[in-house]
Amino acid sequence: MSRGRIDKLTRGVYCSLDVLEDEFAAVTMRWPKCILSHGTALYLLGLSDRVPGNLSVSVPRGYNPQELRRIHPDMRIYRESDKLYGLGKTMVKDPMGIPVPVYDAERSIADIIQERAKGAANPQLVRDAIVGYFRKGDRDLSKLAKMCEAVGVRDELQTYLEVLT
Repeated sequence: MSRGRIDKLTRGVYCSLDVLEDEFAAVTMRWPKCILSHGTALYLLGLSDRVPGNLSVSVPRGYNPQELRRIHPDMRIYRESDKLYGLGKTMVKDPMGIPVPVYDAERSIADIIQERAKGAANPQLVRDAIVGYFRKGDRDLSKLAKMCEAVGVRDELQTYLEVLT
């Protein structure tokens, strides 16, 4: 049995020294209630070419992310109701090939439209994500409409659809 050297990414999460640090995997392994969302999910889903400077994660409303905030002070943490938390959750491989939990394309589009409606999202990111979604061969407009309804941005989606068609 060979003994390789390992590096500690975070408490309870280790990797071999020849593997680059993978923040996507480290966060979701250390804090399993975190689901990569918003701009981070759009990037991992290939709907944005903007590498997120700060990760965005969604957690259940009652979850206390104190240690997560301490270790990652610039992370955007979205607390969600029981109705929304986990809605649209899927797994994708991050750039290092490690499966991580993210919200699917429809949920991520709904979330970014909601952020835009609040004035908190970059308009270019929203545009790129929606245009990228409509170019996908496996898009599901019915599911997108349901996600936007659940998140409360059905009217905003309708506006984007009118502009794109």
